Amino acid sequence: MDTSEEYIEDEFNKFTRTLVKLAGERNRLTLYLVRFAEKRTSAAKKRTALSEERTKLAKQQTKFSRRSSELAEKRTDMATERTALANKRTNLAEKRTNLANDRTELANKRTDLAENRTGLANDRTELAFKRTQLSKKRTDLANDRTELANDRTELAHKRTELSEKRTELANDRTELANKRTSYSEKRTKLANDRTDLAQSRTGLSSYRSILAKGRTELAFIRTGLAFIALGIGLMRYFGFGAWTMLDGTIVILGTISAVYGAKRFITTIKYQRRFERKLERLLFLRLEAVEDE
Repeated sequence: MDTSEEYIEDEFNKFTRTLVKLAGERNRLTLYLVRFAEKRTSAAKKRTALSEERTKLAKQQTKFSRRSSELAEKRTDMATERTALANKRTNLAEKRTNLANDRTELANKRTDLAENRTGLANDRTELAFKRTQLSKKRTDLANDRTELANDRTELAHKRTELSEKRTELANDRTELANKRTSYSEKRTKLANDRTDLAQSRTGLSSYRSILAKGRTELAFIRTGLAFIALGIGLMRYFGFGAWTMLDGTIVILGTISAVYGAKRFITTIKYQRRFERKLERLLFLRLEAVEDE
């Protein structure tokens, strides 16, 4: 009899210890569920903040479309904000991974508790109720995640449109650069032509000066010949007499003038031929340039 009572007491003690262990496990599970709820709440807040930031980004993109003249600065700001959003999205992904790990741990704990589920029907009902609430929260989080995915898709479309606009602007800039290059080449050609014309004009001015100098020297020759003719005519008309010295002086002056003019005219003819050759070369080069064009 005593043995049976001791056996019953031992079984009762074992059962009590089992209940205590189950209570401890239930308390741990409750703590895990509370932490999980807090983490989900914080994730929901962060996702709300992310939605607000994405709303701000959408407004900035609307302003960006109206201000095409400030495209480069706005694009830099959007790239910075997009980097921040990517970092936040990475942080959210890491937190979601942590939540998934926590959920996996909870699933493992729930599996362990399922083995002792036979004697804990009331506790199972409470846990089922809590699990239902967690499922609802998970559904809400899934809906939020879907909304975030849709927002991300819209941002991707907008980013694609901006990329296309940037490509169009790059093409326009390339066309303008090509036009500017062609204008620069034309301007260079015109400058070269102007330089050639200036050189030709300088050569023609020098040639004109040489011709004027030749005309002056021919005038010296003509004047000298006129004096010689005048002196000889006076000597033949009046004969030798008191005025013969004057006639001789006129002849000598005419001879000096004619000799000086002839000497200078020969030098001028040499310079004239030299300039004529230079002008011919310039004209020849000019004609070749015109033919090449």
